[in-house]
Amino acid sequence: MRASLPPNSPRSVLTYASVYTLPITVGASQQSLQVQLDTGSSDLWLASTSCTSSVCSKSKLYDPSSALPTGRTFNITYLAGQAAGPIYWDTLNFGGYNIANQALAAVSSVSSEPLESSFNGVLGLALSANSIIQQQIIATDSNAPDGAIVSSNLFGITPAADAPAARFLSVSLQRPGMDTVPSLLGIGRHPAALVQDPAHVTYSEIVRSFAGELFWESSVRDITVWVNGTARPIALGRSTSGAVFPTAVLDTGVPYILSSTAIANALYGALGIGPGSDGQYYVPCDTPINMTITLDGQPAQPLHPLDLTAVPSSNPSATTCVGLIQTDGGALDSAGGVQPLPDVILGVAFLRNIYMVMAFDEPGSDGLFPNASGQDARPHLGMLGLTNITQALDEFNTVRVLGQPLTSQNGPASSTAAGSGHGLSVGVKVVIGLLAFIGLCAVLFGAFFLFLRRRYQRAGGHADAPEGRD
Repeated sequence: MRASLPPNSPRSVLTYASVYTLPITVGASQQSLQVQLDTGSSDLWLASTSCTSSVCSKSKLYDPSSALPTGRTFNITYLAGQAAGPIYWDTLNFGGYNIANQALAAVSSVSSEPLESSFNGVLGLALSANSIIQQQIIATDSNAPDGAIVSSNLFGITPAADAPAARFLSVSLQRPGMDTVPSLLGIGRHPAALVQDPAHVTYSEIVRSFAGELFWESSVRDITVWVNGTARPIALGRSTSGAVFPTAVLDTGVPYILSSTAIANALYGALGIGPGSDGQYYVPCDTPINMTITLDGQPAQPLHPLDLTAVPSSNPSATTCVGLIQTDGGALDSAGGVQPLPDVILGVAFLRNIYMVMAFDEPGSDGLFPNASGQDARPHLGMLGLTNITQALDEFNTVRVLGQPLTSQNGPASSTAAGSGHGLSVGVKVVIGLLAFIGLCAVLFGAFFLFLRRRYQRAGGHADAPEGRD
């Protein structure tokens, strides 16, 4: 039995969603698809030509007719809906790397996923202990088809000269309307535009559960809100799991920062704000939230105030914005079962402020990775802050107080709670560098996005009865 949120817990809804996708090609016919980059799940699934769900009519569909069936079935139950379908082995190519026998799900039934022509499935980059597919099809050290996750197959490419130079993936996410930071997926190499010196990236070990390392998860050591120039540290308390410090998962599949009610109340309370009648938090649009979050072994990371509130798209002149730090009606207030849920989910609103490195080896003090031999090592989370808070506050003032756009090739810099139709496309780029970086496309969808929609699959039970999705 896998842990999930309580089945009757409240479900808060916001009409704001941000999905970062990247291009892949699949199969002998080189089918071109776009998948969401999701560091909160571990499997690759694609909406397939056998999908009968209405949402699939909006998506480009994967044809598995030339793929090798495994005889196994993939099935995820979401907090709002599900995705299910047969598991196949097929070729996968992205960033110039080719994986011959990648296990993936050809989804024939899906609900509550905002699939579109530019969003055809999900590529999970969490760790292998969290994989539904790998729990059904054991991963091996050979080149024979198995259930290994994409990152394991990527770094296990043979001959070794054809594999990435180092065993790490990295992500940067572009902010809408601003082009100072590109949206990139790095494979074994840092983008020079963001990382001039690898030693400047700070690494720390991730949280380990009894089932192993499941997510890119760390302990939260401090949250400080600055009010009129005065630092107000937030009382964090212990984790709902009983740990000394709350834990946080870094998840590109969630557009918000989600937290326990206690943390959210303390954070907004420092600004004199409480939850509204609907349980959500609202902030005056001209009030910047100036805050830092400190994770275990990391320096304090300032967050851009434009990432922390959103203007309703139905009323661009509104004076009240929705806060992008929310609680989902207290869904994270309890541990959630055998495998504890995190206390905080650091989604896109946090991740736009850092360069995130998912390392499968331990780097040296110089930030370089001497172990590229494929030997297993404890995963490490690397971070490099990208936000200058002085500049960020000036940009917030320009956009929200003066009502002026920032100079950018992508239009005005403003987080907007999406209404009907598509919003802004961000960071559309081609592959750059030699087998190193993939441009990510961020799409703001005008569909309802339920908190914790992305899967939080917890290991430790029967592989055919998954529960929960983050």
